[in-house]
Amino acid sequence: MELLSLRSNSLYQIDEALPFAVYTAGTEIQTPITRLGGFSANQLFLTFSGRGRFRMPGQDKWDILQPHMLLYIPAGRPHEYMPEGDEPWYVGYVTFVEKEAGLLAGWGFGGDSFHCPFKEKERLYKLLKKIWSLSGPQHDDWAATEFLFAFCLELKKQLQPNSKVPISTLTGQTEGAAHPIVDVTVRFLHDHLERHITMDELAAHIGYSQKHLTRLFRNSLQMTPLQYLQQLRLSTAALLLAEQPNLTIRQAASYIGMEPVYFTRLFRRVYGITPSESRTASDKEKERKGAQAQPLNEN
Repeated sequence: MELLSLRSNSLYQIDEALPFAVYTAGTEIQTPITRLGGFSANQLFLTFSGRGRFRMPGQDKWDILQPHMLLYIPAGRPHEYMPEGDEPWYVGYVTFVEKEAGLLAGWGFGGDSFHCPFKEKERLYKLLKKIWSLSGPQHDDWAATEFLFAFCLELKKQLQPNSKVPISTLTGQTEGAAHPIVDVTVRFLHDHLERHITMDELAAHIGYSQKHLTRLFRNSLQMTPLQYLQQLRLSTAALLLAEQPNLTIRQAASYIGMEPVYFTRLFRRVYGITPSESRTASDKEKERKGAQAQPLNEN
């Protein structure tokens, strides 16, 4: 199986008559990802080889994803996953949005996350590749949706009966913006925070010229798309370091798509302290609030 690099369809350009539509599709060797705000579309995530682990915030035990296993995550659910073991974790994914909420809920793709085994990867891979071929800058949204329907139908047929494992869910929201194209771009940046994205690649994914996209961002958010991405990455890293005490600086940098040295230098330039100092300050603030919450002893 070949690697199919990320292809995305501009949701702003999707035909309004479609009941649901493909957002992204591809395959990759999966790296660790933490999404505190969830993904903005429903995710169909397939393990073709290797193993990974997955959990929702607040879930103490990781769920292990073996080869030939589907993971479904509804839109807006915070989550994290990472490879498990020495073998590369080779995965495929199709994400979709629904214009009519709950249209696929009767097939199991509703508001609850789950993972379960599937039987035949070759058929699913062929359908995924067809969806991928119909996506991107010259996407055919109707044809892609047709094959997405076939993909979901094949999953419905293949999933082992009574094998779904539910996963606890939390809600999340993505940030809105004044202009529809800015809103679509912000959604894309939130969803692909860990990727190394150039302005040229971003414009191609959204379907607008770099100049036009930059002008829309300046008018709506008073910054360029890459400035917004930098701000988003740093604020996400600061939150990760504050909330996950076992996370290393290198891991935090990896989660937001930055090299550790550059991340540390940029973090200090923006916040005036290093990531390590930020964590220390956060720990002290938690201790102070904890001490204030303790009841006074009465003698």
